[in-house]
Amino acid sequence: MNQPFKLFRILIAGCFLFHGAAKHIAAAEPPIRIGFVGDFSSVTQSYTHNAFAAAEMAVEELNARGGVLGRSVELLSRDGAIDPEAHYRHVTELVRDQGVVAIFGGGPSHTVLAASQASREREVPYLVSIGNPQSVVVEQGHPFVFLFSPNHRMESLGFSIFTTLMPWRRYAWIGPDYIWGREVMGFFREYFEAIGAPIEWSAEIWYPLGNTDYRDGIQRIIASSPDALIVATWGEDLRHFILEAEKSDLFGKMAVFGWFSIIPGSDERLLPEGIWKISRAPFNYLADKYPQTRDFVDRFTHRTGTFPLGFTIVCYDSIRAWSEAVAQAGSVNPTTVATALRGMTFVGLRGESHIRAIDGQLNSPVYFGRLTYPSAYPLGVLESIIEIPAEKLWLGEEEVATRRRNATPSSGQ
Repeated sequence: MNQPFKLFRILIAGCFLFHGAAKHIAAAEPPIRIGFVGDFSSVTQSYTHNAFAAAEMAVEELNARGGVLGRSVELLSRDGAIDPEAHYRHVTELVRDQGVVAIFGGGPSHTVLAASQASREREVPYLVSIGNPQSVVVEQGHPFVFLFSPNHRMESLGFSIFTTLMPWRRYAWIGPDYIWGREVMGFFREYFEAIGAPIEWSAEIWYPLGNTDYRDGIQRIIASSPDALIVATWGEDLRHFILEAEKSDLFGKMAVFGWFSIIPGSDERLLPEGIWKISRAPFNYLADKYPQTRDFVDRFTHRTGTFPLGFTIVCYDSIRAWSEAVAQAGSVNPTTVATALRGMTFVGLRGESHIRAIDGQLNSPVYFGRLTYPSAYPLGVLESIIEIPAEKLWLGEEEVATRRRNATPSSGQ
């Protein structure tokens, strides 16, 4: 064999060896770790389990397509219940000890604010799908936090606009006595005072999160004879409230609207038909509107045997947005990805979606509808839906900047 031919064979063999070694190195790369911190065991557990199922599905789909930047994605979860210190600790430990590069999930407002503080300190993106305090992206906003549902001021303003179209003048209120409930009630008052609406509040019922006894509150509501009752109760608390309200025929005595959301399934029929209900993403309405949402609902239902809540659609969108930001940035570096998320537009389950650069707020609409039990579904769905675009509800950018400048610095946990 002549010398040039031997040299050619050596070069070819070397190329194959190098190619095989490169494939081995790529295959040996560790997975990209992301975290989900939520309430798996308390008031919002039904929302969390439903949303986490979508997060798992999203990660499996990413990995089936080859992962992100050629690397697989691993999803770690932690239960913070409704304890803000636990949410803060879990975010800190996931980033510090497990190398997590993004955090998803959420919970009641005080837990979201605590987790957001940890994400600020650890400089890792926090993409919130459960819990929606305005302050997390406005007054206490920072470059690493993103809210994928309408914030609670947007929802309250939307409901306020809705109520001005109705003939009601005397309102009763029942809601949880913590930051979210107090601020939502404050937004109602603020709006009605601003427009000079001639309304009055006949009763205000406040209770701690995790409450199970509503007998006294319901009797006080009935005695106050309101035209309409605003129900800001949700999760496991709502389940207890509905069961007690049925005993007194509360819903037959007055109009009722609010944040009614119970896990889809047999328990959903606890809700009285005909009530006006808010949703962050009504699956039936969005599935009829967008082919990608119809496909998601079919896949999710086949996988879980149930239907997705609004929180669940929001959670799936948050992982979709993160993966697209990683692809655009060409990196999983948390700071680089957070920068890519700001101002990003992507097609999600609610159509074309945009993350506002100034505050990380998604342009998520607010949806209202009347609860019905059609034969096409084994659970209650919303019909006669009113969709209010985010642009009609969120604060202007100058107002966001002003509020952030004037905000009291966060105290940490």
